[in-house]
Amino acid sequence: MKIRTFIVDAFTNKPFQGNPAGVCLLDQAIDPMKMQSIASELNLSETAFLLKTKASSNHYNIRYFTPTVEVDFCGHATLASSKIVLDKLDLNKVDFTTHSGLRLEASHEYPFIKMIFPLYDTTSYLPNQKLYEAFGIENPVSTRFSEDLDMLIIEVVDKQALQDVNPDFQKAIESSKTIKELVVTAKSEDEGYDFYSRCFCPWIGINEDPVTGASHSVLAKYWSEKLSKKDMSAFQLSKRGGFLNLSIKSETELEVRSCAKIVFEGTLDV
Repeated sequence: MKIRTFIVDAFTNKPFQGNPAGVCLLDQAIDPMKMQSIASELNLSETAFLLKTKASSNHYNIRYFTPTVEVDFCGHATLASSKIVLDKLDLNKVDFTTHSGLRLEASHEYPFIKMIFPLYDTTSYLPNQKLYEAFGIENPVSTRFSEDLDMLIIEVVDKQALQDVNPDFQKAIESSKTIKELVVTAKSEDEGYDFYSRCFCPWIGINEDPVTGASHSVLAKYWSEKLSKKDMSAFQLSKRGGFLNLSIKSETELEVRSCAKIVFEGTLDV
């Protein structure tokens, strides 16, 4: 079986920045174990598998795999997949349905791709001192938990404190059995951005994710309430870095605008 395969840098307009994702265009359904093997072989933080449905010409089922596990939703792999469908298959709009039944959509809004993501609430979180110590975080401003994504949000005092986070990933894994991702965030004092973040996912095989769409489905509501804003710009402060323009459309919908760059196109023979 030959599978048309791409690597796309998401949340950037420059190659080798943003967050790279694999995108595999399937002609027919394949076994999830084979998808997992392909994702492990590509060894990117996420690989998305797209299968066109009979519902319409622009509707695809999408599944996401890290090198070790399948996940329900991945923002940067959705943007990467949108880039492939819109540019390579010459569509103006694409609809995705995830394996868990989540509906997503994307369209061109030059020079950006505009996507509609879910918007998630957070709840209070009982402090876990061992977890804070694993990430070297002292005196967090706020800690919240997203039950939808098993994601912990920790606000620190400023950009420098965010940059200084230096995790012990083994200690982090041992400190919690309920978290899949931990996002550290800080308010921006710089012109052009409202807030910054970094995302750590050692529990699912990714130490630090370069740019994370899913985390902004949580961060957007968190910062909207703190800043009293519906439209915001965000930057993820990883080594590669990437940007997202955010607009809250309703209590459940978030509009995300950003860019993506195709850096590799080939064929997998499996």
